[in-house]
Amino acid sequence: MDDWYNENVCNLESTYLASDEPWKQSGFSGPEERWEKCRRVIADLITKSGTLLDIGCANGYLLECIMKWKRDEGICITPFGLDIGERLVRLAKERLPEFDANMLVGNAFDWRPPVRFDYVRTELVYVPEAYQKQYIERLRREFLTADGALLVCEYRSSKNDSRVPCVDEVLRGYGFDAAECRSAVYEGKELTRAVLLRRD
Repeated sequence: MDDWYNENVCNLESTYLASDEPWKQSGFSGPEERWEKCRRVIADLITKSGTLLDIGCANGYLLECIMKWKRDEGICITPFGLDIGERLVRLAKERLPEFDANMLVGNAFDWRPPVRFDYVRTELVYVPEAYQKQYIERLRREFLTADGALLVCEYRSSKNDSRVPCVDEVLRGYGFDAAECRSAVYEGKELTRAVLLRRD
């Protein structure tokens, strides 16, 4: 399993760091307008002030955007970031210098959180498929506050096969019930789906 992660971090860092545009350093290949459209649905699931851990935070741009979007609504977010890429975390520290101590290097599959969080954002692709259910169970059990929420996201491109089950269907297959589900459509194609799971 270590080889799986090592290969992924090498590929991701080289791809993300090939661009100077912050949304591309965060793993998004399209224009900034599409980035905002496809990522705001995650922020829409955040309805109260509190802590947010972004697993796979890359350069911290998503955290920065969510903080701004929620601040405009009177909601204050304290950001935390976790990524397996050391170079990406360095960028996150530079982007969010006030919270540089909250930007951490680690693998969420076995990382021990120093505190519990009100919100945690993640994706199923961060672990091999055989470990996805175990991964989600652990995040809900060990990472969330008593009334916290796990935001499980899926990003698709226009080339994705629409017959492949979406993240909410996969989670239901694992026995999880989604409290809420949001999606973002751009130019007639659903590109983001975000599912909110409660701790219990």
